[in-house]
Amino acid sequence: MERVGRLVSVGTSLDIIKDVGQPYKLQQLYGIAEFNGSHGIGHTRLATETGVHPETAHPFWATGFADVATVHNGQITNYWIMRRRLERKGMEFRTENDTELIAVYLAYRMSQGIALDEALQSSLKDLDGTFSYLVATRDSIGYAKDKLAAKPMVKYEDDELIAIASEEVALNRLFPGRALDTTEPPPLTCGLWSRQGTDGTD
Repeated sequence: MERVGRLVSVGTSLDIIKDVGQPYKLQQLYGIAEFNGSHGIGHTRLATETGVHPETAHPFWATGFADVATVHNGQITNYWIMRRRLERKGMEFRTENDTELIAVYLAYRMSQGIALDEALQSSLKDLDGTFSYLVATRDSIGYAKDKLAAKPMVKYEDDELIAIASEEVALNRLFPGRALDTTEPPPLTCGLWSRQGTDGTD
């Protein structure tokens, strides 16, 4: 099958790969195991509202802003209200996927001089629905979880790394044969880790 690449984001630090298929096969196709970096996010999507094609695959980015990418589990119920507000402020959208809204929202907040940890905090007040999401920027990775906490999120952290997944079985695959001391972030919380070593965990 012929594959055609398409430019979807221009940045300096994040590589964004969007495709359809089984994770193991896509890892082989794109050589993800050979990537060299400090952090990354990935997503296996259960399509419920939009079709199954690369354009609606995660991660999503913010058009016009380099190095902001999000993955998301859940539904933003005030999507159209928030989208119209952001469009009136000059922000652009390429899809009708609510994960893109999260990326655009965070990019807009940061473009106003607000730090990512503060943008994560404000998203908990401004975005309605049931959601848990991850965001990656040039030097940071963060998460946010809504007040209902209906969407699962499991975290493992030690002196070497931080790993977050929807289910503990995903983390167990990283550490076969090890008993992991995992935690689940409580409702209405967010956290941030950066290469500078600052931890904005709530």
